[in-house]
Amino acid sequence: MSDVLTGTSTGAIRCTYDVPRRFRPPAPPRHFVGRDAELAGIRAGGVTVLSGPGGVGKTALALKWLQERRSGEQLYVDLATQDLDRLLRAFGLDGVAADETAAVFRGLVARRQFTLLLDNADSADQVTPLLPASGTVLVTSRVKLDLPEAQEIEVEPLTDDGRLGQLLDRSYVELPERQARLYRLCAWEPGTFGVPVAAAIAGEPDCDVEDALDDLVEKSLLTEVGDYAFRFHDLVRAHARTKRYQ
Repeated sequence: MSDVLTGTSTGAIRCTYDVPRRFRPPAPPRHFVGRDAELAGIRAGGVTVLSGPGGVGKTALALKWLQERRSGEQLYVDLATQDLDRLLRAFGLDGVAADETAAVFRGLVARRQFTLLLDNADSADQVTPLLPASGTVLVTSRVKLDLPEAQEIEVEPLTDDGRLGQLLDRSYVELPERQARLYRLCAWEPGTFGVPVAAAIAGEPDCDVEDALDDLVEKSLLTEVGDYAFRFHDLVRAHARTKRYQ
């Protein structure tokens, strides 16, 4: 099944119907707790910016809201690791001129009525050209963006009320040894890391490590934030570091 978008100088461009897997929102962490007030504050329709320091849980919050909303198609774009050209090609939109990329992207989002998550935005200048004329858009950023007419929710660090540690302990004891070892070792790598970095830390082949990282993502102990790029939530990283000598 296909759709058709009409460009200006590019003519009719074929667009595949299904959302490619790497541009679908990943599942929120299974250990997601709290944030009731922030979840209630996110609105359907318009632009909502979730701002706060790195690792505070902005992406997890956005993904949890998308999961609970469960309506319409959803599109996930990590602005730190994914480029629009690659996204458009994944939808079958080839040959788009550089100066038309943002416009074609906006047309794709509007035509398909996507609920859009723009993750890891650096600035308002980066985000503004990508915003469709209507629909629901969530943006995460470490800085306040001050986008016109957008609501901004400041995400503060989450404190553990005791529930999270218990959930993580239960998940950890169920891990096979390779995954448990990676969980402990990779927690000392700050920020986002890829398969080669994890393989070097563990001293194992890339293919073995890649499978183990995928298992950690499936168990919601690690978040996949792009093509073979991963990161820990700060509280999960702290938990993993407590297991260093186990």
